[in-house]
Amino acid sequence: MTMQTDVLSGHLHQSGFIVLQARSRVKGVSYKGTASAGQLDLFSTTTAPVSATYAQSGTTVTVTKSSHGLATGAVIGIAFTVGTGGAAFSGNYSITRVDANTFTLTSPNSATITAGASCVYVVNGSWLLTVETTAGDTYQNYLLIPGQGILSAQTVYAYMSNIDLTTVFYG
Repeated sequence: MTMQTDVLSGHLHQSGFIVLQARSRVKGVSYKGTASAGQLDLFSTTTAPVSATYAQSGTTVTVTKSSHGLATGAVIGIAFTVGTGGAAFSGNYSITRVDANTFTLTSPNSATITAGASCVYVVNGSWLLTVETTAGDTYQNYLLIPGQGILSAQTVYAYMSNIDLTTVFYG
């Protein structure tokens, strides 16, 4: 295997699309936190993520989003923030519709997380990666993705919460 020399980068100071070409591999991520704890989530998608809230009891995660429009069997990519009791396991899940405003998914990990924690999800795409910073981590951090990187079949969207900036390296 030869070294890849056509690595490109995209840079953002706020949430948005960072890699505009379809089918690329995320090779690395540079990010800088703020005085507050932060989170950077990458999604493979053509639409911006939707904000919602969630709770978890056992392995059942209940997501609340007014008029979500999803049907049982829809597959979403979802990233969870820390709530009281921890954080649900971010990933790609098939959902079960409960009603017009809630749906559930089954986490591989059991937990008890109080209702009201936030999450973001994409419907026509997938979750790729989540990195977190602790309060006061205002340093430039870098995450090297091993192997050939993480494959994104669509454009890459960076969702930033208390993250000052990010650069994604891809090829």
